[in-house]
Amino acid sequence: MINKINFQISKKWWIQFPYTLRLITKIRFYSAFGAGGVIYLTSLIFNNIGLSATDIGLGFSISAIIGTLTRFFTGNYLNKTGRIQFPLITSSILSIIASLFLIFSRDTFFYIIGQSFVGAAAGIYWPAAEFGVPYFCHPIDTRKAYALVRSSEALGIFLGVFVGGFLTNYFYSKSIFINDIFCMLIITYLILRNNSSIKINLENFQSNLLDPIKKGQLNWNRNSGIIILSILLITTSLALIQVTLPLDLVKGGVYRNSLGKEITSLIISIQLILLLFLQWPVGAWISRKGRLFGLKFSLINFSFASFLLFISSYLNNLAYYLISFSLILVSLGTASFLPTSTDVVFRIAPSNKKGFALALLSQCFAMGYFVGPFISGFILDNFGYASIIWLSISCCCFVIFAILFKRLF
Repeated sequence: MINKINFQISKKWWIQFPYTLRLITKIRFYSAFGAGGVIYLTSLIFNNIGLSATDIGLGFSISAIIGTLTRFFTGNYLNKTGRIQFPLITSSILSIIASLFLIFSRDTFFYIIGQSFVGAAAGIYWPAAEFGVPYFCHPIDTRKAYALVRSSEALGIFLGVFVGGFLTNYFYSKSIFINDIFCMLIITYLILRNNSSIKINLENFQSNLLDPIKKGQLNWNRNSGIIILSILLITTSLALIQVTLPLDLVKGGVYRNSLGKEITSLIISIQLILLLFLQWPVGAWISRKGRLFGLKFSLINFSFASFLLFISSYLNNLAYYLISFSLILVSLGTASFLPTSTDVVFRIAPSNKKGFALALLSQCFAMGYFVGPFISGFILDNFGYASIIWLSISCCCFVIFAILFKRLF
């Protein structure tokens, strides 16, 4: 009886959102479910195969470079057509090709080819996926709509890592790529089935959408460089958490003992569970604050989290408590950053440049992967630990928060 009541409450909560917003939320859930294991576990899988940290980081960097080109092509396409169906289907097909290459990869060459297709798929997917949300959310506030889709992604990523980690450890070592193929097929089916509904809603809301209120717009534009710099720093931090932290835990710190891949996967899963439960309440809370509050809150959380990871490298038993607490801060910072960043970028861009602006935002994520994993992989191979990386990120986040944001407003 209680379960039935809970189901009715959940259903009532879910149907309060417009149909097309629920549709894009489902699409982003399946995308995250497929990509979750690929993002977080690829480095561990190919580390076990025998690739060096530099090779693994190089693959992510090449992926980011290729993603740069596809992002801006996609942004230009969105500006001209305002349609998201073709980019989303194309990205699904490329993602399937990428997973097939990574499944059959046994060396650096096939691994890099697979990562190249991953970058192309991501570069096409992200601007289109972000572009549709504001047009599908009326009359819901855009920040709350982004909190919803990010919550679905948090659930998808958690399930992708949890299910992928289980299957990888106990069945097939590359199960995450099979799961990704399955999810991409579902996304393609959802888009083709709802193509007419998506087209009608995009046309209706695009014709009615007005630019943000001009009050304070000059101030937004004047400080857009600081906003983009902050986003780039946070996305680099996220890239390091996703790619470098698992390798850092497996290899060990200066005095901290190394962890097995099973424990490392468990730690990552716990952080994703936290993000899953925090994304909606934190996102809804952030939506009631000032437009830049989420960025400030995220910066300070990543600064303290990175500093705790730096300290943990020089401890042993106490290190795991510091790592656990740092991941709580990472979850808070991520939950506040993801909805805020897209909303801010979407609002400061003029109507005829919103696709390009979201491509630029997505490019910040690509730049984070280009700069972070390659440099950190080189440091790990040559020094054996990543403490200097976490200290650098901590200092940069604090400087941006304490100095640059002081100039805003």
